[in-house]
Amino acid sequence: MNKFTLLLAFLSAATVANAQIPAPAAPRTCNPNSCILTPNIDACPPGTNNVVSRTEGGVYNRGNDGNRLAAGAIWRYRGMATVSGVVVNVEVSVDEVYNARLWSIDDDNAVDQQNNTMASYFCPRIGSDEALVGAVGRDRRGYVQFTMRFYRNATGTNNGTNADFAQAVNLTNLNYVHYDIDGFSSGFDYGSNGRWFRETGMAKRITASNPVVLSNSTTDLSAYTYNSSGADWTGFAGGTCEKDGVSKCAQNVAAFRYNGQFPSITFRMGYDYNPGGSIGLPVRQYGSRLGCFNFPQEAVLPVTITSFNAIFRNNVTTLKWTTVNELNFQKFVVERSSDGSTFAQVGELAATGSASGSETRSYDHNDNLASTAGNVFYYRLKLVDIDGKFSYSSTILVRKEAATLTGIVLNPNPVVSGLTTIRFTARRSSAADIRVLDMAGRTKPRCLKDRTASASAILKNYLRGSIRYNL
Repeated sequence: MNKFTLLLAFLSAATVANAQIPAPAAPRTCNPNSCILTPNIDACPPGTNNVVSRTEGGVYNRGNDGNRLAAGAIWRYRGMATVSGVVVNVEVSVDEVYNARLWSIDDDNAVDQQNNTMASYFCPRIGSDEALVGAVGRDRRGYVQFTMRFYRNATGTNNGTNADFAQAVNLTNLNYVHYDIDGFSSGFDYGSNGRWFRETGMAKRITASNPVVLSNSTTDLSAYTYNSSGADWTGFAGGTCEKDGVSKCAQNVAAFRYNGQFPSITFRMGYDYNPGGSIGLPVRQYGSRLGCFNFPQEAVLPVTITSFNAIFRNNVTTLKWTTVNELNFQKFVVERSSDGSTFAQVGELAATGSASGSETRSYDHNDNLASTAGNVFYYRLKLVDIDGKFSYSSTILVRKEAATLTGIVLNPNPVVSGLTTIRFTARRSSAADIRVLDMAGRTKPRCLKDRTASASAILKNYLRGSIRYNL
């Protein structure tokens, strides 16, 4: 969104004193004029039973009477959804406020990029807790952490009393959608990493593959994972192409699909600032809900290959690669080609990523080419997710090593009586093509040696003086 407020006064906020969370990857290149939409992009298809939330007119209930927008505060929403004829209500707790300030728990005046109301969505307004200053070492990241807990009245119908929140409810088919994950660049670069302010959206992971994190295949978002407060978090950091309102443009949306039945979900809405021009205290409008989002080209949060290289030695290609973000990921398939277009499988390795997915993992695979014809080979990795979807790494080229000759001795040198002997050794057996040139560069008759790792070649009938030879 491009509507934000700069507040230059000193602001105090309840925060939790933790070490700064890790930085996400640098923003992707994006197009500020592009907005990918399809008709009814956030409507659930007919016949589906996904939970669609409505959070409007929230009321503070308890937890932090001194500051209802600080950690500990709990807000209630009645009639969040109707599931199988039962009215479901929700309590939203403010669990943690880290390097941030919560300005509004839910702005019912929020609108999307086409100026349509977002009153039924959960739309908090969040800013930094201190002025963001463009200086070396002043990068800053923060968030507000929320938990949504689901309840019902035992009768299935609300009566406006505490009984509406008396019985916890486990909900299935939960799909948490975070809209408008964007940002902007501003000011001068400090260091080599550029400058930006962008939003982040994270969900607390239940297992290594739950929730499944989705985006559009064409996206402005950068995958983001870390461990914090004893839990693993997964999600995205935005780009630097600002969109109007609470944007529903597909390239700025992330969805978190939960498998199973759960009485609550926990998520974070935050920011990532890399020092540029001093921008004061930007306050951002966020937007989310439980519901559906029909990505035009849906993609699972991908594994990231951070390095991929090869070494050829003694007729064996050794491939090495490192990864991060092995979430919802199954295996690597090693493929080889002799022409760069037609590939065949030559190996397979199971993924070893941790539950957090944020750790760097290293792999290697040996491919013996001793009996394989050809001198040039291409390799790539097929990256297979747990749902069977796959993508490919970049392709790297490997050349078989030349039969390097060592220990070359020419005796006698200069040639005497038209006779000399060349002795040499090679790292592997191969045919030797010996070419003799006179000082004018003219090639004399060649001597071919059979496939061998060491040999002597007797050269006859050469004139006295200096000669050159190529092996």
